[in-house]
Amino acid sequence: MKELIFGLIGGTALLMYGVDMMGDGLEKASGETMKKILTVLTGKVWSAFLVGTLVTAIVQSSTAVTVLTVGFVNSGLMKLPQAVGIIYGANIGTTITAQLMAFSFKFKLTDIALPVLGIGFAINYIAKNKKLKNIGQAMMGFGMMFLGLKILNDGIPYMQQSESLRHFFTEYASIPVVGVILGIVVTAMVHSSAATVGLVMVLSQAGLLDLQSAICIMLGDNIGTCFTAQLASMTGNINARRTAWAHTFYNIFGVVLTWITLPLFMKIVVFATDYFHANADISVYIANSHTLFNLLSALLFLPITKYYVDFLYKVVRRKGDHSKEKVYLDKLLLDTPVAALEASRTEIIRGTEVLKEMVLDVMNIVYTDDRKKMTEVVDNESDINQMQKDLTRYIVEISRRELTESQSLMIPAMISSINNIERSGDRVIEILSLCNKKIDGNCSFTDIAISELKELEKVIIELFNNTIIALRKRDNEIIKTIVELEDKVDEMSETFQENHIRRLNEGTCNVDSGVLFIDMIGHLERIADHIYKIAMYTKDELFGDKRKYN
Repeated sequence: MKELIFGLIGGTALLMYGVDMMGDGLEKASGETMKKILTVLTGKVWSAFLVGTLVTAIVQSSTAVTVLTVGFVNSGLMKLPQAVGIIYGANIGTTITAQLMAFSFKFKLTDIALPVLGIGFAINYIAKNKKLKNIGQAMMGFGMMFLGLKILNDGIPYMQQSESLRHFFTEYASIPVVGVILGIVVTAMVHSSAATVGLVMVLSQAGLLDLQSAICIMLGDNIGTCFTAQLASMTGNINARRTAWAHTFYNIFGVVLTWITLPLFMKIVVFATDYFHANADISVYIANSHTLFNLLSALLFLPITKYYVDFLYKVVRRKGDHSKEKVYLDKLLLDTPVAALEASRTEIIRGTEVLKEMVLDVMNIVYTDDRKKMTEVVDNESDINQMQKDLTRYIVEISRRELTESQSLMIPAMISSINNIERSGDRVIEILSLCNKKIDGNCSFTDIAISELKELEKVIIELFNNTIIALRKRDNEIIKTIVELEDKVDEMSETFQENHIRRLNEGTCNVDSGVLFIDMIGHLERIADHIYKIAMYTKDELFGDKRKYN
């Protein structure tokens, strides 16, 4: 009995740790694949479903992908229908681990656990390349996972001889409801559906579980895996909570439907397994039941996703102050730098858009002498100051993670970009101060001066618009346009200042108004310079390339 208990404890720990280490190594090694979540999605649920399946199959953790998806939605990087599609796919992608485990029982993959663990350690220890080190880590996890299975497998004779274990599983775990609850509790505790399925396979190999009992525990396993996403969403916004509940309701509905039609589902599992696998043992039936459950659930939900999303909007409602719902830089993304950097770039875009609105509002005050928008301009400048602090802290947190060379290049570019936005906000406040002087001093600009300011404003707003496009998607043609616009702003500023001096000499403009006009031109020109600097980063560093320009 002592050997059995120690084997169960050690084997389960190795299995869980191996699954976690393998997933972590694969996730780090496939950072660019994670980026596909942000770039491949077209807004269609089917494409989100395929990406969710592919990414989870690579990183082998539906929990990690689901938590990451909650973070994407929380940061505004993804819409709820896309997130739902990813969840469908993630549940299927994670079943590959169970298939590998079933394969290991037939072909004795457990016998190569130690060599794979040793090779993985050697690669991780010797390699200088981060990607190779991560692959080595994944191999170590793979080896540990099968070593854990081997230790558990070695305990099968002891399990078969234990009357108490046999009594518990035959008398209690064989009851469908108890099996489902057991699956929920165990998976919620270990945070790994793959580890639970592995344990179920070992118990089935020992003859302690029949196929129906194993399937019931597997069903509970799918609900238990939702707890991590629920915990992750607790500090998120309304859409993050809806994403977590999308995962939970989806699995609950699937489990309830399968439980109601359990005899039919078992026939499907047996038929599919017998058709594709001759002389399969019970572990193959269990792995296939896991895959078929998630596949059939996805096929059932995909056509009705629109109605499912509507259901989520109705059931999961906002509470309290809606303004507190906005979370742009989600800490859930920090352990996946490629996603955290994407969220940071989105925040820079948001800051640029807020700054553009400030420029439009302050210029409207210049033309109309109407102070109504002044409070809004000041509030926006305060938001930008806070944004600079929050984003700088967030980027510093990202820099503490293990980054690729490409990701490391993005860090200073992002800090510089948000600083340029903050400095531009200060310039807008300076223009606002000049507006107060203009109104209090009852100063006025000539029609020609107003016309020149509007012309300059139009070019600067065009510079803003093109910079926002360049921040969203790398575009060399847009960069050429931005360079031309910035040159145009410089030329116009110089020309308008010369025109103003001529008007002073001609006596068509008074000195007080003239000083204000010149200062406004100077501030607008400096704002254009700051935005131009941000745009230049989109050529290289903001997209992870070394600088190719002076």
